[in-house]
Amino acid sequence: MEEICEKSFGFVGSREARLFRLDSPCLSVSVTDFGAAITDITLRDRHGNPRSVVLGYENAEGYAAGSCFLGAAVGRYAGRIGGASFNLGGKCFRLIANDGENHLHGEFSKRFFETEKLENGLVFRLVSPDGDEGFPGELRFSLKVSVIGNVLRLEYNAEADADTPVNFTNHSYFNLNGGGTVLGHRLKLFSDKYAETDAALIPTGRILPVQGTAYDFTEARPVSSAFSALPRGLDTSFILQEGGGMKNAAELYSEESGIRLLCRTTQPTVHVYTAGFLDADAAASAGHRKHPRFGGICFETQHLPDSPNRPEFPSALLRKGGRFFEATEFVFEAL
Repeated sequence: MEEICEKSFGFVGSREARLFRLDSPCLSVSVTDFGAAITDITLRDRHGNPRSVVLGYENAEGYAAGSCFLGAAVGRYAGRIGGASFNLGGKCFRLIANDGENHLHGEFSKRFFETEKLENGLVFRLVSPDGDEGFPGELRFSLKVSVIGNVLRLEYNAEADADTPVNFTNHSYFNLNGGGTVLGHRLKLFSDKYAETDAALIPTGRILPVQGTAYDFTEARPVSSAFSALPRGLDTSFILQEGGGMKNAAELYSEESGIRLLCRTTQPTVHVYTAGFLDADAAASAGHRKHPRFGGICFETQHLPDSPNRPEFPSALLRKGGRFFEATEFVFEAL
């Protein structure tokens, strides 16, 4: 990998944000220390033209104003927690309700991370204090971002001084054309089961087969093909094969650009979001770049939403003194 470039990315309050660029012969990836957000991924399409394939803002002020987590590291708990509360060790923990009556994603996206440059990437670190947003225990979190050839790799590490639920992901919105919507992109998911949700998008606890439903992307088909039954598109967790090793989660392809993206992960699920609410992003009303509804697609590799309230789901509990580790890779190629 080439030398990491660094420059100013604007200000949030009185603090200057920094932007780092990781380059390989195949990819250029930019990440800011505000929210550890991926602001740009650029590669050449089938015609040899550079394309930026994730949505972003021009500066840190846009990320501070935004309400849709563009490119951000998400935590302490990715996804929704019903009723913004959970019980642990006989005690009820009340969280910040930031999605109606529920808790969604947390506030890592609005915080500065300490940054360390490595020979092959960057590490972003954050200490979340005991009681942060209502969660128990001091949490020490780190995200390693590296670019190796045509692969962007994200590694999540955490430890805590008390038992606490954790769930981390990246919230990049991919658009392999670099503009417009993703409705014509072809999507394949390496999953035959999904988590049913209620009207507030809280899991009901039922894991259902995708066969014969709008959620069936076991064979590649246009993203738009689900929309006759799902007007807002996908906002759905899909169950991946069991086991903690690296496995395929999703594949996205654009005929226009000839770019294919393969997402693979050690995580147990991928939450697929087709940006049905992106047009309501608060950044636009604050004068920053406006992105259209369905302008991107997110592959949020993670544990299931609301797991702290669902004993039938795989546990997302990080034990005191234990260590959390998961990794996700995004592989790009032009065909």
